[in-house]
Amino acid sequence: MEPTFKSNGHGLGAELKCPFCDDIALHHKEVEVFDREEDETEGLHVVISDGKFTTDSNLAGNPSRRRNGLSISFWCENCSVKPVMYIVQHKGSTFIRFE
Repeated sequence: MEPTFKSNGHGLGAELKCPFCDDIALHHKEVEVFDREEDETEGLHVVISDGKFTTDSNLAGNPSRRRNGLSISFWCENCSVKPVMYIVQHKGSTFIRFE
C-alpha cells in the first residue's frame, strides 16, 4: 500500500499518515539498512533499534531483489498497528510502500 501524507505549515515537510487509520500519530521504532552492489548476495545489513545497532552481511530481509533497501518499522498511537515502510531501489528508480 502506498504512503499518504498530510500537508502542514510547520516547515518540517508533510506528515506521514498511518496506512490503516489515516491518523498522523506514527512513531518510528526500528530502521534496517541493506547496502550492496548490484545483484550481490552479500553486503552490509545494519539494524538500529532501542539506542543500539547491529551489523552483519545477511541480506535475506532486503526489500530490494537487486540493489539497496531500507525498512522503517512504526507504531501508531491511534490504532496500535505496527506498519513497516519499505524504500526500495530497483533499476534506477526508488519505490516506497507500506505493509
